[in-house]
Amino acid sequence: MTVKIMQKYRIIEKKIVFDEFFKIEKARVNWERSNGKMGRDVIRYVVRRGDSVGIIPECPDGIVLVRQFRYPAVRDGIDGFLWEIPAGMVDEGESPESTARRELREEIGIDSDGLKPLISFFLSPGALDEMFHLYYVKLNRCADIKQIGGVKEEEEDLVTAIFDRKKIVDMIDKGKIIDSKTIASLMYYFYRVPEK
Repeated sequence: MTVKIMQKYRIIEKKIVFDEFFKIEKARVNWERSNGKMGRDVIRYVVRRGDSVGIIPECPDGIVLVRQFRYPAVRDGIDGFLWEIPAGMVDEGESPESTARRELREEIGIDSDGLKPLISFFLSPGALDEMFHLYYVKLNRCADIKQIGGVKEEEEDLVTAIFDRKKIVDMIDKGKIIDSKTIASLMYYFYRVPEK
């Protein structure tokens, strides 16, 4: 079976309709259909947020996760306090690797030049332009990890803890880890780097 790969699209018009912490862009677009003809014009919205990074910091006895409050996650039965890998937004003019080093420092108090890039992927391409860049770092000493991390000016108050793989998988299975970037990142890492 041969599948035709569509590659044509047109942006007829676009404009920013919201501009604060992130931007919302409204666009009129169309794209090539599977029959080779261009489809009709449709309106699409995108949250222009920029790229982000996440880091899997592994200590001899497990992986460091941070727990922080995420207001958008608050709903019936969910308090908004989520376990996540250390992560953050790439600032303008900053490389993803520099961001990863900065986030390690801010969130768990560790400086490391041993970052290894693992994979990059879109977090939610139906709404966000955000590309997520995942890194890994092996930490030989974990005694210096801050128990409470984050940037005070941003009201961050992150609790840190170390979990082994079995506990992490159990937390995912039981809905204790419900952050998608964290689940995807950890499962990818566990798949690529089998437990010794």
